[in-house]
Amino acid sequence: VVLRCDPLSSTWKKEFKSKLPKEASHAVQLSDSVLFCEGGGQPADRGYIDSVPVLYVGRDSTGTVLHFTPSSLEPGANVEVKLDWDRRFDHMQQHSGQHLLSAIAEQEFGWDTTSWWLGDLLCNVELKLTKKECPVNSENLDK
Repeated sequence: VVLRCDPLSSTWKKEFKSKLPKEASHAVQLSDSVLFCEGGGQPADRGYIDSVPVLYVGRDSTGTVLHFTPSSLEPGANVEVKLDWDRRFDHMQQHSGQHLLSAIAEQEFGWDTTSWWLGDLLCNVELKLTKKECPVNSENLDK
């Protein structure tokens, strides 16, 4: 159910900064959703509310989950939320790969993962290297 649908305010534009696509014009609050917010290094899900694309999902400063769309939806309307499963599955695989890479780096070389970030085209994993010398290169990690 659509709880509210508001035109994009300057406050939300400032709060979400460069994360909002130019096409986003409305912030929609739903009673429930299968779309995950951005967080923990993972990008937000995408999908549809009925036939309206969801361009970004995030939490505002009060913790309210907002779905940013290019058009309005009627408050009180019963809607169907559809997930872009291919995108979610790709992110799940990359997230699992990051855990595997981090576990090997920690167990084999004593390197802690200091941060990671998952983007649309690549995944970045930052490791804190120890002073201990070891012959590691991408070929060793690929094994």
